[in-house]
Amino acid sequence: METPPPQAQPSGDDAWTDRLDVITSSARHGAGEVSVRRSIGELLGVVRELLKLEVVFVSELVDGQRVFRFVESGGLPTRVQPGLSAPLEQTICQRILDGRLPNLVLDVEAVRRTQGLPDSFEGMGTHIGVPVRHADGRLYGMLCGFNRTGTADLGEKDVRRLEVAANAAAQLLARAEGGEGGVWDPALL
Repeated sequence: METPPPQAQPSGDDAWTDRLDVITSSARHGAGEVSVRRSIGELLGVVRELLKLEVVFVSELVDGQRVFRFVESGGLPTRVQPGLSAPLEQTICQRILDGRLPNLVLDVEAVRRTQGLPDSFEGMGTHIGVPVRHADGRLYGMLCGFNRTGTADLGEKDVRRLEVAANAAAQLLARAEGGEGGVWDPALL
């Protein structure tokens, strides 16, 4: 009897895409089956794991503030918590949005003083971030990740991966807000 050949396991970008597809499945679920909060949490977990970051978050930009909405730290203690906010002008997010910093900063400590960042960024290692935009182009916030110390081995390919994840997060948020032809359902959050 002939043994069937082993099935190839997706690797690299294929594995990344497969995992995002599962999380952002377009199939409709009942409110008791899935929540956007859980799905975004799983998405952030995938991003944190694959990019080897300590903390990953989705923030919303509201009235000149960056508000953390979803945070994944793998259980590590962190000052970044859902609901906390800071003036947008004091954030790396604002500097990425207005072009003062690139999407990927390998050593935040090296640019902290010249960028006028507050002391809370002292000693920070790598930071990567991209905008989260609604389908109509409106800015929701940012999807970012960082390592508190040291640098991560990241490049432009990882920025592109984060952009894919930000698009997935925007789709999930749209579902909860009644976008994509749905009705707003607070139970999905």
